[in-house]
Parts: sequence; structure tokens; C-alpha cells
Amino acid sequence: MESAKPRITINFLALALQLVLFFLFYLGFEKSGSDEPALWAAMTYLVLAFGLRYFVPLDYRKGIREMKLENYSEAITYFDKSAIFFSKYTWVDRFRVFTLFSISKLSYREMSELHKAHCLECLRQEKS
Repeated sequence: MESAKPRITINFLALALQLVLFFLFYLGFEKSGSDEPALWAAMTYLVLAFGLRYFVPLDYRKGIREMKLENYSEAITYFDKSAIFFSKYTWVDRFRVFTLFSISKLSYREMSELHKAHCLECLRQEKS
């Protein structure tokens, strides 16, 4: 039997906050006299979104990569490190709509624990 992969759902309030943040970028560039405020707001948003998603949850992303390669024991190590990071810096996870530009309902700590459980189940199935 194939184990189910964790499902990530969208927090629509967080999505609305992201749209408000983009609109604030737009207003800021418009007030500064920029020729193309929408373009600059979009570029600022994208640079921040991709940069923060890439650099902050490094261990989480490494765990996902190892899980996709079916290196489950290595993935568990990275998910443990990720859970420790997000437990230590709870404000990063709590305000992830702004700190990570994430609109997921699940926190990164929760996702790390769920992926770890998935990896443990896959390892258990490999042994049997």
C-alpha cells in the first residue's frame, strides 16, 4: 500500500495579506514618482518572496530534496533540524505570511514533523 503524502492547504487570510502587501509596495513606488510602479512592486515582491523562501527554510528544502530522492534517513535529519529552527524562532513561523511569504495553513514546524512521519513510514515499509 502506498502511503499518502502530506497535503498543504491555503490560508485565504494570508493570501489576502499578501495582496495587501503587494498593494503597499505599489503605493510606495507610486508615491516615490516611479514611472512603472506596478512593475517595480512586482519585482520587489518576487525578489523578496523567492529570496526568503530560498534562504530561510534551508534545512526544510534539503529534507524535501532528500525525500524526493528516497533518502529517507537523511531527510529525517534535515526535517529534525528544520523543526528545531522553527521551534527556536517561533516568530518566523508564526508570521510566515511576511517572513517567508508563505500562505500555507500549516506552519513549517508542522510540515517538518509531517514529512518526518512520512519518511519514517516509508522506512518502516522498506524494512518489511
